[in-house]
Amino acid sequence: MTLEEAFYKQKDELHAAQREIKKLNKELDASRKGIAADKKFQEQLSHIRGLNNKVSQLTGISERYKDLYEQEKIKVKELSDIKFSLELEVLQLRERLSFYKDNRSPAETVELEDANAQIRALKEEVARLTARIEHDGTNTGTPTSKTAIDKKKVIPNSRKTSGKNKGGQAGHEKHIMPQFSDDEVTETVPHELTACPKCGSTNLEEIGITYHDEYDYEVKVIKRRHRFIEYVCLDCGTTVRAPLNGLVAPNQYGSTIQAMALSMMNIGFVSLNRTRKILSGFSTDNISLCEGYLIKLQKRYSKKLKPFVSEARKYMVGVPLLYWDDTVVFINTSRACMRFYGDGIVTLYTAHEHKDLDSIMSDNILPALSEGTTVMHDHNSINYHDGFVFRNVECLQHFERDLQKLADDSRHKWPADMKALIAETIHKRKTMIENGILSFGKEEIDRILCKVRSILEDGYKEYIDDLGHYYESDERALLNRIEQYEDNYFEWIRDFDIPTTNNLSERSLRFAKTKDKISGQFESVDYAKYFADIRTYLGTCVANGINEYTALLRLTRGNPFSLSEILSGAT
Repeated sequence: MTLEEAFYKQKDELHAAQREIKKLNKELDASRKGIAADKKFQEQLSHIRGLNNKVSQLTGISERYKDLYEQEKIKVKELSDIKFSLELEVLQLRERLSFYKDNRSPAETVELEDANAQIRALKEEVARLTARIEHDGTNTGTPTSKTAIDKKKVIPNSRKTSGKNKGGQAGHEKHIMPQFSDDEVTETVPHELTACPKCGSTNLEEIGITYHDEYDYEVKVIKRRHRFIEYVCLDCGTTVRAPLNGLVAPNQYGSTIQAMALSMMNIGFVSLNRTRKILSGFSTDNISLCEGYLIKLQKRYSKKLKPFVSEARKYMVGVPLLYWDDTVVFINTSRACMRFYGDGIVTLYTAHEHKDLDSIMSDNILPALSEGTTVMHDHNSINYHDGFVFRNVECLQHFERDLQKLADDSRHKWPADMKALIAETIHKRKTMIENGILSFGKEEIDRILCKVRSILEDGYKEYIDDLGHYYESDERALLNRIEQYEDNYFEWIRDFDIPTTNNLSERSLRFAKTKDKISGQFESVDYAKYFADIRTYLGTCVANGINEYTALLRLTRGNPFSLSEILSGAT
């Protein structure tokens, strides 16, 4: 709303209030003559006083807006004067430039051409930097955390707002926890009075009882002593006792506190120091775990999970559709890599010092895949290595962001046409799947691919007609990539079992960035691998409906879930 509109709006409200006062004054006069009841008279009098206060406020606001409006008018006039002066100066400069062009020497002509070339180069650089500023999560892979300070964060979200308020809607059924049955109650707390809170009398008579139940946790410190009786076998003379079950030291921390520590470090990504502080504050007894012990926990339970990780590796080699991606993490201030493989049922994480072919080979997942496996990725060119035989399919979300970036930078038509075709076809495919239709017809497939090639031809024409710009190399690379990997980008048109995005990998690796921000980098690649092993176990458990803390408690008690147990549904 402009200042002028605000001023007139306040003026209208003031006039309305003044008219209301006149109306009520008439009614007040009538009341005084006995026409209206005394109660109504008092209400109207009170209403008039309120309106008088409102009129005073609105008058003040109106005067303030009027002052601002007048100031704005003065500014507009000043700007108009400046604009007129600038326009006059431009005309004078154009006349001088025209005179200069008609009377310049050959040397001045060369100098002018050089100056124009520099101006064009500077304009191109300004356009490139402006485009770079405009890059965000909608047209590049820029994370929202790197959004410029003065720019609104754009968080990609395909969900559309309903326009409704948060929480329960009007008329919805209220859900409350049922009260406990008598045999469920573990503690009863009486709440009694010895005096009336209103008058202070102690003469109270009990007439009824109401109950309100409460769910809560209580951290109870247990100082448990294990007693092992030694025996001598009277037949063979051997001295024996029951197994120690991991109780090696004279006194050590139990499985529950270990599971709590592992939960904080591997689920909440709490730093070692804060984990130690939080655990020590759960009870009045000072249980103070040292950071060295917490680090050893990661190493100890990573080692115990080696059979599980090995099972997960073998599983990955046999899946028909595999998602994978990797992301940068920091190890001792250096850029390193956390990698994900999965199919929505089993997850496998690995950590490496470098994000390269050697680390892919050491994982030994992609090299072991057969021709019958389809691999979804974000155009990782490493996937097209000559030694790999699996089928590659490309993530369309990354493809669409590349198209949007080029459309924003170049203002060319073909990237927007390609993106619109993809969106339209995805929508059509989704509708067909919902209606039980599991493939496009051959004619429809040919029509879509023909349209793709037509847009690609238009793209090459636009590219050739507009050479010499900063986005030239990006446009050429994208055109060549689409032409070279057309089958990999559009396999989802032929096969409805093929996904259109690599979102599973994106979601599964998001925690690595969270961990980086909350608790910082890894101390070494070994500790990154320990973390990856534990996350492999937790990720697989969660994907199959197993609570993470329950899974860790099983692990610290020496009986972790096995992959075969999880897949068989025996959990």
